[in-house]
Amino acid sequence: MSLKERQATVRKVFRAILICFGILLAMVIMELGLRIYYSDGGIPAAHLEHTSDEQHTSFVENEECGYLPITGRGEYDAYGCLANDYNVDNKTAPRVLFTGDSVTHRARIVNALKKLYGEDTYEYWNAGVESFNTLQEWVFFREYNHKIKPDQVVLTFHNNDFRATPMVVRERGQIKVYQPGLDINPWLFRKSYLYRWAWPKGEDRGAREKQVQEGLLGFRDALKKDNVPFVIILHPMLKPVSEWDDKEKRSRELSLQYFKEHDLKVIDLLPTLEKAIADGINLTESEGDYLHPSDELSARFAQQIYNENALIKP
Repeated sequence: MSLKERQATVRKVFRAILICFGILLAMVIMELGLRIYYSDGGIPAAHLEHTSDEQHTSFVENEECGYLPITGRGEYDAYGCLANDYNVDNKTAPRVLFTGDSVTHRARIVNALKKLYGEDTYEYWNAGVESFNTLQEWVFFREYNHKIKPDQVVLTFHNNDFRATPMVVRERGQIKVYQPGLDINPWLFRKSYLYRWAWPKGEDRGAREKQVQEGLLGFRDALKKDNVPFVIILHPMLKPVSEWDDKEKRSRELSLQYFKEHDLKVIDLLPTLEKAIADGINLTESEGDYLHPSDELSARFAQQIYNENALIKP
């Protein structure tokens, strides 16, 4: 190698070292800046929707699915259902358990069904949990909800059920993340503000799709064994399909594929949504929220469920 070639190589190595040093220095500066800006450790990041201190958290860690609500206090009773006036030991009508994520928890469709069927026609038990995915819903049912011995289970399957929402809490001064099947490095999450701020921009799609199937099959097999009818309400994104992104379209396609493969009964709400869009009604609970239906749209969804005889005969 000639002298010029050696000198060129040295310059390249030196530049690489400078670049690495610059990147490292920038990361250190960002880390320090975040620690100053977020002095309490509450770092906002993608999907970190639930943050609370230890005193106020109402969830507990679950090794299998990330986290579950604490039962027996707060808004969930010992059976993992929202407070109601029913007596678990004295059934007065067929007992329908509604399970799902925030759409179920907020109960707009459930309340609309009550108006159609009547308050006394069924017992309406609500086990919905904000931001839950299908696996979490299944584990919650298996551990708690099944104890009410429902006569039917209605699962609202949302278009975003292929996502998973971590919950972050502060325990004894430490940030702790409860992760439902996500690829998080707990040590880095605890130690690095920069990691916490930047994470996660990617998704473990394969793992999440597997979790969805695991949850669906868990419900199907357990309920079939007990001869309990199981029906799925397929909830769409609340905007024209032409505006759905690729992930939202894939979610719908996979959902329908799984329902068919596993012989699951499904009520698809998309036709009612498209009619509501054509009629120009208000679709959403709040502006820009494409996940949660308004009362008017919920009433239309409930009417479709009613028309398709989704609930068992009283």
